[in-house]
Amino acid sequence: MLSRTERLVLYAALMLASAAAWSVTWLQSSNLSPLNPFLARVWCGGAWGMSGIASSFVMWFAMMTGMMLPAVAPTIDAFATIARRRHARGAPYTPTIIFAIGYCLAWSAFSAAAATVQWQFYRTVLLDPTTQNVSPILAGAALLMAGLYQFTPLKIACLRGCRSPLSFIIAEWRDGHIGALLMGVRHGAICVGCCWATMSLMFCVSMMDLRWAAALAVYAAAEKLLPGGDTIVAPAFGSAAILGGAALIGLAFL
Repeated sequence: MLSRTERLVLYAALMLASAAAWSVTWLQSSNLSPLNPFLARVWCGGAWGMSGIASSFVMWFAMMTGMMLPAVAPTIDAFATIARRRHARGAPYTPTIIFAIGYCLAWSAFSAAAATVQWQFYRTVLLDPTTQNVSPILAGAALLMAGLYQFTPLKIACLRGCRSPLSFIIAEWRDGHIGALLMGVRHGAICVGCCWATMSLMFCVSMMDLRWAAALAVYAAAEKLLPGGDTIVAPAFGSAAILGGAALIGLAFL
């Protein structure tokens, strides 16, 4: 069992890591970022190259890390607790950071996919380089997709896995550093399966607007951590997204 001091250190480290990721995202969204002139030239000129895609990946990965680390804190806590108990019984100790790195690796895969989609949107002029917004029809379609996904068996199963951290750790335990890394990747994949459609809504708003990113982060934490998150919060969000998407598409044709 983790002591109070160990748990405080763990949560403080997670909050600091999340704050650092938010800081990187803020720097990229502000005039303080050294990447800003380059990104403006690349995106507005429509001449994306590998450097532009890499910069977009950094933006997405920092944003996803900042948004998701607070929500995964109970799972990381559960891993640290089980690892400490096993170590007390003579098993080799596995640092909790290995599990956290594995979790972030799964979100790095999502970030790479999001950066690629962003690149394709710019190439096909579906994303406005000035406002960072997609067309109302595409935004409405994304909202509909995110809303409908909330009611799919895959979403429900992934959300259940995110809401049961101790059950996941016990069922998926693997010894050693590689085992911890694989556990982190596995849990990260479940988390991506739960939230990918919600996070894709960043394409519907200005992707560099941290207010929307913070709002989606609060929602992701609410559906995973609050009582009724899976039975009230998630269905309510899904219904609202469906209505909002239908309204956007309807208004676009008026």
